Amino acid sequence: MSSSAQTFVAFVIVALAAGLLVRSWIGKRKQPGCGGTCGAVSPEVKKLQARLKK
Repeated sequence: MSSSAQTFVAFVIVALAAGLLVRSWIGKRKQPGCGGTCGAVSPEVKKLQARLKK
């Protein structure tokens, strides 16, 4: 493979990697936690959270 072809392939790979990084930075950020449907939260904690919201 010629050096110009290698340079072009390397540029394409770097551009793809940079594009994926930018896409992940700009993409929608997920909220931490499980959104209230998590089975790991005990019923007592859910009751406490409901009282604190009032």
